[in-house]
Amino acid sequence: MEFDTGRRRFLELAGVGAAATLAGCNTGQTEQTTDSTATNGGAATVTAAVEPDQEQLQERESAIRSELDSGNISQSEARAQFRDAQSELRQEALAAFEEQASEAGISVEDSVDQFGVVLVSGPAAALIGALDFDGVTALLPESTFEEAQSQAQTATTTASQ
Repeated sequence: MEFDTGRRRFLELAGVGAAATLAGCNTGQTEQTTDSTATNGGAATVTAAVEPDQEQLQERESAIRSELDSGNISQSEARAQFRDAQSELRQEALAAFEEQASEAGISVEDSVDQFGVVLVSGPAAALIGALDFDGVTALLPESTFEEAQSQAQTATTTASQ
């Protein structure tokens, strides 16, 4: 039961961009980031990708699937329940991330809950250390956050029409 394809596709595309940047394929952006980091005393702003606890998500999915298989809920109700479970667990993961970030001296500037991405700033070493936080799957360029915001706004606008 895979219902979160928009988030997964977004992170796949963002990961490709991050890999290209790290590989030096986007030298203009790399130079700008390096200069910015040097003038800020080693501070940087990046996007952190945070995932919900996969074990808990699988448990919820299993419970929903059992309800579906027994005929207690419809396919659309199962989708809605699974989306709600994903959202709830994503919120928990983001809250845990914010707590860990605060303890590590990292500032959380903003978040796009729908995609599980957080705009963070702080010392470069602390940001790299954030890769060890529970649920953090990647550190991506700051521009990835802007793309996530744009896609979330487009999705919200489309859904309300």
